[in-house]
Amino acid sequence: MDNEDNWLIDDSDDVATATAVDPWRVLIVDDEPDIHQVTRLALGNIDFLGRPLELMSAYSGREALATLEQDDDIALMLLDVVMESEEAGLRVARAVREEQHNHRVRIILRTGQPGIAPEREVIESYDINDYKAKTELTRDKLYTAVLGTLRSYRDIMLIEQQRQMLAANRRGLLKVIDASSSIFQLQSIRQFAQGVLEQLQALLFFEQEALYVVVKGSVAALDQDGATTVLYATGGYAALCDKPLADDVLARFKPSIDEAMRDGRSVFADDHFVGFFRAHQGAANLLIIDGPVALSHADRDLVELFCRNVSIAFENLMLRAEIEDTQRDIIYRLSEVVENRSQDTGKHIHRMAEYAWLLARELGLSDEDAEIIRAASPLHDIGKVGIPDVVLHKPGRLDDAERRIMDTHAALGHAMLKDAKPRILKMAAIIAHQHHERWDGAGYPQRLAGEAIHIAARIIALADVYDALSNARCYKPAWPREDVLEAISLGRGSQFDPAVVDAFFAVLPQLEAVQARLQDTQQGS
Repeated sequence: MDNEDNWLIDDSDDVATATAVDPWRVLIVDDEPDIHQVTRLALGNIDFLGRPLELMSAYSGREALATLEQDDDIALMLLDVVMESEEAGLRVARAVREEQHNHRVRIILRTGQPGIAPEREVIESYDINDYKAKTELTRDKLYTAVLGTLRSYRDIMLIEQQRQMLAANRRGLLKVIDASSSIFQLQSIRQFAQGVLEQLQALLFFEQEALYVVVKGSVAALDQDGATTVLYATGGYAALCDKPLADDVLARFKPSIDEAMRDGRSVFADDHFVGFFRAHQGAANLLIIDGPVALSHADRDLVELFCRNVSIAFENLMLRAEIEDTQRDIIYRLSEVVENRSQDTGKHIHRMAEYAWLLARELGLSDEDAEIIRAASPLHDIGKVGIPDVVLHKPGRLDDAERRIMDTHAALGHAMLKDAKPRILKMAAIIAHQHHERWDGAGYPQRLAGEAIHIAARIIALADVYDALSNARCYKPAWPREDVLEAISLGRGSQFDPAVVDAFFAVLPQLEAVQARLQDTQQGS
């Protein structure tokens, strides 16, 4: 240095890792108070990368370790070797690295008795950064040693920050992947909306209240014609589920919703977030988080990635729903042809679908399984298309030969559907084949018994008998309610699965509500 009084350093090519007010913390460890005073005089005015030095003192090895245990952001330790013992400083250096596992703090050993701890032996045996005799540490050399060591500490912290950032990004990506995989498994729109909000909150927003809103068209006159629907909401907004977006809620978020709809992107406001995605064909979807949104750029990128994945999942769900809606429409139309041909006019197949769903849910089947059974149930009698008219339309009881012909409709239905690939038609094939089997094994066509009969067929078997007895057919009038319920009860454990019978009586009010709502417009003679 040309001027040893110039303690400011210009390192404009380096990037500081902290704000200008954060000092470099330096711990002076020595049992001689004079050494502390001299060191403070020498280093008191140093400014490195726009940050001053904060000089701290410890007067023993024990005190130094206690200080380091409490403060993990000390950049440099000027450590005397000989204090309460001849090797006190060496023990501190080893304890810092091996016991406290602090590998960031830089350590400069200073000694007034070099012979006690030879430099080469110390450098080889201890994880230190420099070793100086106090006699050689002039003001300039102390300055050079401290600033060089602080620069290495700065570099270590930069690497550590980058490592932590990479780890955080990796954790964030894993969270997005995990959240997205959960979303992709959901099958219904309501479940999808619930899952999206739950996963988004778990990802970054935690306990903030949230809404999943579908917007059709512009937001200029949102709720006049039901242009918005809240598919799912949490917290104080939970009461808005399946309703239009309330005026007061809309007023709060409308500027951000307008911006999201106009620009086709998510909006990060100070006190809320509006996530945006739109299907290629269909309404815009908004994920509204009500609460502070203090996110880093990396976190915002994670949220945007999550929204893009949600958009893909939504597209897949819509496509799947469209395909299954088409299947259901075809099934109902085909089933109506069968029912019309057998002159069982009315809404038998529609009632059967609702009965099946109610029973399946009461029995504990999942929503997805219950929906598949509901969709497949109208085809339970598809095999009747192969029954001759003379048998199918006979107004009275069938004789034995005719009964044998009629009974073939179960096998005929299975044969028609058994090679189908869609899940609904596969289920329909099972139902068509087994819905005339009995719990006691006396049914047809395979004489299956008990749980060998598929649960869907056991459900349809009871639902079909209940509807057939409760409504008029071409060969009989409707039975009185009491007689119908008695017949069901008497069939428990013989004709019907006892668990299905118990479920039937548990949901009887709902079944009767379905029957009242879907009454036949005309009865068979």
